[in-house]
Amino acid sequence: MAHPIQNWVELSIETDSELAEAISEAIYPYVEGGVALEQINFNDRIADRWEDETASGPIVVRAYLPCDETLEERRANVERALSCLNLIRPVPQPAWRDVAQADWAEAWKAAFKPVRMGRRILVCPSWIEPQPEPGDIVVTLDPGLAFGTGLHPTTQLCAAAIEERVQPGMRVLDVGTGSGILSILAAKLGADSALGVDTDEEAVRAARDNVARNEVNTRVTIAPGSWEQAEGVYDVVIVNILAGVIRRLLEDGLGKTGRTFIFSGILDTQAEEVKAALRKAGLRVVDQTQRADWICLVCEREQTTSHKDHGAGEK
Repeated sequence: MAHPIQNWVELSIETDSELAEAISEAIYPYVEGGVALEQINFNDRIADRWEDETASGPIVVRAYLPCDETLEERRANVERALSCLNLIRPVPQPAWRDVAQADWAEAWKAAFKPVRMGRRILVCPSWIEPQPEPGDIVVTLDPGLAFGTGLHPTTQLCAAAIEERVQPGMRVLDVGTGSGILSILAAKLGADSALGVDTDEEAVRAARDNVARNEVNTRVTIAPGSWEQAEGVYDVVIVNILAGVIRRLLEDGLGKTGRTFIFSGILDTQAEEVKAALRKAGLRVVDQTQRADWICLVCEREQTTSHKDHGAGEK
């Protein structure tokens, strides 16, 4: 079924990295397609020089509300959430503007260029012919109205960790898959199967389109919902979402679903509280990387076993 054309109202707030995460978490329940965090004047470089980089500008929190019968209620809820947050710390005045879906898509195209991640990953938009180097793994992407283009530092940190950890034959779970980029990458790195889940219907649609575009349909499944859709224990579990959501998922039992975990969407100021939640869930941190203000934590479950032993009935 074709996705219906509709107009959107764009919300954007320019702020610092610490407040950006709090704003994102506050408004997430009331927007459509997720929340984008865009680093202004961020100087992208090749992956092996990430450690030399620092953030060079503020962050824009950007989200979209559909122009339908839910618009007024959504907008009122967003404004109420921002007002509550403003009682704790001053929140910059949000900017609102009307955006047609076609204009929204063109705006993404203007900003989205081929991106290099890790050692040999090239993410290329579907409307540009890729020019890979020998040995490159090419992921062709059209994010649609689901965020996850490869531009954000957390996506790039996760991709580099996946490149290091995913081996042929593994089973991978991608929680909050968005555009499907990380599930697709896992399959192209040799994973036997990858399950990408997302609670947003538009993300599921966009991810499925991207899976087909990359011809990995036989090994990547995209499903609505969260980690409860998982069956058995996965070799690698990827969770690139907000720190507060990560803590809640761990409290609900996410730590039982995998052997190796890759967590991002975590600001450096939140790292210790997330680590405390990881320890409580029986996970230990084995690697930590950082780009700008964002952290990626690679964890292992205590007493992990070989990835060859992953029967679907294991709980």
